[in-house]
Formats: sequence, structure tokens, C-alpha cells
Amino acid sequence: MQFSWLEGVSKKWKDILVIGRTIERDGKKYHIIGMTMEEYGELYIIEPYEEQKRSNPKKKRTQRMMLKEQEIERTSYLNCREFKIGNKKLCMQSGCGGVLMPENYEEIKLFLDLMDAGWEIPEWLKNEDWGRLQLITLRIDNLKRLPKYSPDMPIMIKHGPAAKKYLLSRAKSITMEIGKPVSFQFTAHDGEKVQCYINNVMLIDVWEEAKKQFGNAKYRERFTEEQLQEVENSYYEALKHNCSKGMCYLGIEYECSRDINLQFYSKEFLESYPETHSGSAAFLLMRLNPEKKIGTHGLPLKGYALSTPFSPDTKEVSIELLFYMEKVEAWEEYV
Repeated sequence: MQFSWLEGVSKKWKDILVIGRTIERDGKKYHIIGMTMEEYGELYIIEPYEEQKRSNPKKKRTQRMMLKEQEIERTSYLNCREFKIGNKKLCMQSGCGGVLMPENYEEIKLFLDLMDAGWEIPEWLKNEDWGRLQLITLRIDNLKRLPKYSPDMPIMIKHGPAAKKYLLSRAKSITMEIGKPVSFQFTAHDGEKVQCYINNVMLIDVWEEAKKQFGNAKYRERFTEEQLQEVENSYYEALKHNCSKGMCYLGIEYECSRDINLQFYSKEFLESYPETHSGSAAFLLMRLNPEKKIGTHGLPLKGYALSTPFSPDTKEVSIELLFYMEKVEAWEEYV
């Protein structure tokens, strides 16, 4: 420990504002503590925090096991774009969050300063364990002074659009034949039956696609020759490790009765164990953009590419649908 650490803890705010308003939503409680002003304004919110359960770290895990353990994004005020307190609109510039820790004296000092300014810890929060809470700090764009506030003022919070990830309760297995359509159904998180149509399954020569991409005049004009050479060398080096020359990636064009993006994986990949590769050469093909916008069933046509190498003479593949992504539109919350 060094004395310079104390300088951050002992700072005094130019201004401090207590809000102290609790929000209850979806069976969880959130608390807007207040705001501080130094060179910039910041707003503080306490949220519930649930540590994700992990399997035994010593146990060797397949790709399927690791993908299922990935964090599913939870609702958080970290994604807020705008707060309106009374008639004062506050635009969020950036934000950060983290679990509360007893050894974080800067946070303790912040809470004490807010208490000195009049913040009263609500009854429901007093006995909550810090390990089950996180502090969200939102920096406010171009704020000259803190807004005026009284407990009877309305607060509007604008949540930004986001893509929410849903893990299927049971992975959907599909057998696909190259060049042949297939359809299937699965149950969404809310119980809705989703009808999906695979219109096209194709093998993609990623080496040939990379050659076209790097030869594209519009692409080349974005770089100097030196930069372009560096990007090409890095890409092809990574490609050697991910998909050796002569092998292909699998492209899938599909339609769904619900506006979602599907996340497919080959069974071979899911049952394999992770390998360490330097870099990734899949960035050009992770999403396919079909030329047509509407498919043969009158639904939006979408594309996905599996960055798993397949032999060019592959006729049939076993695929699993593990996740899907659904867009959440921007919405307003009044508290």
C-alpha cells in the first residue's frame, strides 16, 4: 500500500445530490442512491448481483459445456442511455459496474459522503450481503451542475436497445444436407413455438473469400499498403490454424416466424475440447448477408456461418441450435 492511494479516497466533491429511490421490477430491487459532481457528473445505482455457478475448474470441459456456462446478459442499468429528473435530461456518456467489496474504500467513502448528505439506507437494503450487490456508475455527458431534485419529482429512465441471448432448455439437433432445404420447430423462452426454415446450406471456401475481400478496391482504399500487408499476413496466419487451405466453412441461410438470430454449432465442435489458437480468422464470415432480404416463406432472410472446418466433399452435417438472440427495443421506465 502507498500513501498516493489515500488521495483518491479523501477527495471532496464539488457537489453531491441524494436521490434515494428504490425500483422494483421482475421480483428484484434496484436503488438509485444519488449523484456527485467533480470534473464530471456521475450517477450511482445499486443492483442485485448473482455470481454465475461454474463447474469444477479442474474438470476438462467440452466446447458445449463452456458455451452453456457463458454469462447470459441480465437486465442492468448499465445499458441506460438517458435519465430525466423532473425536466432535466441527463445523457449517459459511459458506465461501469462491479460487485461491492468491503476492501474497496473508495466505494465506502462514497456511501459515507452520500449518508452525510442525507441518504438513508432503505430497510430492505440494510442487511443485504455486499457479495450479492453491485454498484453501477454512470458518467453523464456535458453536465455543468447537478440538477435540482425533490422526492415528488418524476424520474424517467431510457434503456437502450440491446440483443438478449437465450439458451434453449434443450438443444435442437438438425441434420442438414448441402444444397437442400430443411425445416424445424423449437420452443422459445416464453413458450412460443418458433417455426424455422433452412433455405440453403452451402460450403464456403474461406481462402477464396479472403482473396476476394483483400482484392476489393473499396476495401483496399481503407488502408495504406503497409497496413494492408500487415492485416493480410495476420489474417492468413490465423486462418492456417482455424481452417487449413482446401477446407471450408458452412454457411446457412434461414427464415424464422419470430424476429431472432440463431446460433448454430456443429456437433463435432460441441463435443471437442478447446484448443489455443493465435488470433481468429473467422471475422469476415461470422455473419452472412444474403443478397435477398425476404425468403421464400415471406419472412426476413438471415445468414449464419459456422467457423468450423469441413471437407469440400461434405454432403451432410449434424448441427445443434444452442442459443438464439432477440433484439430488445429501446424502452422507457418511469419511477
